[in-house]
Amino acid sequence: MYATNYVTPASAPVTTSTSLPGLSGRYIHIPTSTIVSTIREAGWEFSSGTARKGRTPERAAHAAHVLRFSNSALPEVNGNRIEAVLLNSHDGSTCFELSFGIFRLACANGLVIRTASAGSVRLVHSGLALDNVFLAARSLVDRAPEVAQQIEAWSQFHLPAQAAENMAHRMGRARWGERFVAAPDLLQARRSADQGSDLWTVFNRAQESILRGGVEVTLRKPVEADQPEAFSTRRATAIRGAVKQMRLNQELFAIASEFAA
Repeated sequence: MYATNYVTPASAPVTTSTSLPGLSGRYIHIPTSTIVSTIREAGWEFSSGTARKGRTPERAAHAAHVLRFSNSALPEVNGNRIEAVLLNSHDGSTCFELSFGIFRLACANGLVIRTASAGSVRLVHSGLALDNVFLAARSLVDRAPEVAQQIEAWSQFHLPAQAAENMAHRMGRARWGERFVAAPDLLQARRSADQGSDLWTVFNRAQESILRGGVEVTLRKPVEADQPEAFSTRRATAIRGAVKQMRLNQELFAIASEFAA
């Protein structure tokens, strides 16, 4: 897990104007602060940002970072704000990726989605151009109604108790892998607004528990082949790494999408 720094469009690594030595000669470096200006031209405004903490000052200045943008022209949907989420780096560890995000106002717990109908836009640095960045940002504005419709549909879709448990178990495995055995409180409601059996509400309960931790999780211990199974129960910690949060969010949303039919 990576530790995280909060960043703005005026701080490194967003403003870094160089890339690390050793990258391909085709690697095109554009400071993320310049990219932010282009995204703003497409109608989005910066709202928050995080970045990996590098082990050295040089690494920190080029580290992967995730920035979130809001758009006042897009309406809230059932207490959720549709956002744009930018993933970028200057060390070659990630490509440029612009995705939909959903900021759930009830708990300030943002999730990132990537689906077939409303997916992310990925651009490799060898062909990165501001014109393409602008088009990617505008495409998110144009496709925002698809995301709003998806939230509405999930909010109206009743998820049976057994299906909810199956979904939560798969979501737990997305974080802890095959070691994951059980987390009885994964679907526990943390506030009155989270009580409900619709897919959107159930998904958000599980997603918040997995990302923020604080629930008891039972995991299998690694043992030799001829030894009996052993288990340990511990309180889950929060995931703080910006990139890890984003990737896990996408995976959790993809799992929940399978239960929408």
